This record gives sequence, C-alpha cells and structure tokens, in this order.
Amino acid sequence: MQVKIIIGTVSFMIAMMVLGYAAIRETTRLERFSAARTGRQIEMGAHLYNQNCATCHGVYAKAEECYDAGTGEPIGCIGLPLNYNALLCGDTSLRMEAMNWSGTKEAFIQSTLASGRPGTEMPTWSENFGGPLRDDQIENIAQFILNYETEELCSAPLVVFDWPDTYEEYSAEFPEGDAAHGEELFLTLGCTGCHGNLEDEASATVGPWLGNIAEVGGTFVEGLNAEEYVYQSILEPSAFIVPECPTGPCAGPPSPMPDNFPLRMSENPQDLQDVMTYILGK
Repeated sequence: MQVKIIIGTVSFMIAMMVLGYAAIRETTRLERFSAARTGRQIEMGAHLYNQNCATCHGVYAKAEECYDAGTGEPIGCIGLPLNYNALLCGDTSLRMEAMNWSGTKEAFIQSTLASGRPGTEMPTWSENFGGPLRDDQIENIAQFILNYETEELCSAPLVVFDWPDTYEEYSAEFPEGDAAHGEELFLTLGCTGCHGNLEDEASATVGPWLGNIAEVGGTFVEGLNAEEYVYQSILEPSAFIVPECPTGPCAGPPSPMPDNFPLRMSENPQDLQDVMTYILGK
C-alpha cells in the first residue's frame, strides 16, 4: 500500500509539473496564435482594400495616388487619408476626438467602414447596411488600416488646417461653395438637431433658426457682416451668443453648440464653404 501511495504521489507531482509547464507556455502560444490570426487578417484586408478602397483612398492609403479601377488611369483621390496620424495615433486619435467617439480605435474604423459617412462619397460596405462585405471582411480591412500605425508615423508632426481669422481670408482660398453638398452636411453634421431646417422657423428647437441668417446675421456683432458672423459662429460658437433661442434666452457661455467643427472640417476645409453657401443662400 505504501508503494502505491508513493507512486501515486510521484505521478501526481509529475502531472502537476507538466500542467504547470503547459500553463506557462500557454500565454506565449496564445500570443503566437493571435499574432498569426492578425497577420492573416492584414493580408486578406490588403487584398480587399486594393479591390474596394484604393480607388478613393490611394494605393498607400494616403489619398495621394489613385487610379481608375477600370482603365488604370490616374485620377484624383476623393477619399480621406487613412495612413494618417490623425486617424491612427493615440488611444483616442484626433479624428476619433473630432467625432466624439468614446469606443476603441478598431471599433471606430469598423463602424465607419460598415455604415459609411453620410453626406460624403464614402458608401456603406457592410451587408448589414446594404453593402457587399461580410463582418469578417470589414474586420480584415480595419486590421489592414490599423497596421499602418507605426512609431515613425506617430512621431511625425500632425498637420491640421490652419483656419484663417476672417471669412474674407478663408474665401480667398475657397471661393466657391456647393449648396447641395452644404445641405447634406447641414444634416449629417447634426445642425438640424438644434437649428431645424431652413424652410420652417418652428423646426428650430435649441439653437436659433437660420432661415433668415443672411438678413439678420450682420446685426449681431459690430463690424461683422452676415458671412463673417456665420464663419465665426461655426468656428468659435462661444465668441458671441445670440440673446434669444426658440425656448427663451440662449444658454451660455459657453455655447451648447459643439466647438469641434474646426477639427471635424479640418480634413476637408471646403466643407465649411459648402455649408455657408447653403445657409446664406449664396
């Protein structure tokens, strides 16, 4: 009996040593497995990106070098850069901050891929939103884009648009506006949520109605005409707060109007001219 006890004890100890050794190696094994899976996702994502995204965002995702999918001829890139520190660098990147995104970077990219960007040329890609791609394919493209995040990229200075002090200076650089695109942006940027639509004064809820801003905008701040006033109000919403809103005196300072529009429009400064053209009926 004593021999059996000894043999059992030794066997148990050996089994525990084997299990302990396996447990120690499990973390490394899982890391290798995860790295291999991510590598496969990046590889498949690169193929999907070249098939579906490079025409707009460029062959290196910098929105610098785009080619027609049918002819192979060089064309202008209409998409935003993705190999870009404002999107990829930091736990909360500058683009995530501009969109008030509180989730992870991976989820932000996947969400944009899946549902598109309303009011822009970016379509919906997920089959859940009527697009052509499965969820796993969306994940693969997101991993491919995230793979561009490097120490070199994130150590480079971040370039954002330097908004001129006045509308006169800004319009010298962006003289023409697209009212139709401005109307789309007015909706997708959330302006209607507070200001309503330009056709119905009663539609304004939180902020002042803007249907007559071309006529009254030049009466609020001495020295500012309607264009300069609207320009200032979008970029610096707390610089001046009108006295009356639909429900009574306007709140502030600070203004309840978001102050992140300079950042949100920094990647395409033409958007501001389009919105102003729509609002002012230019």
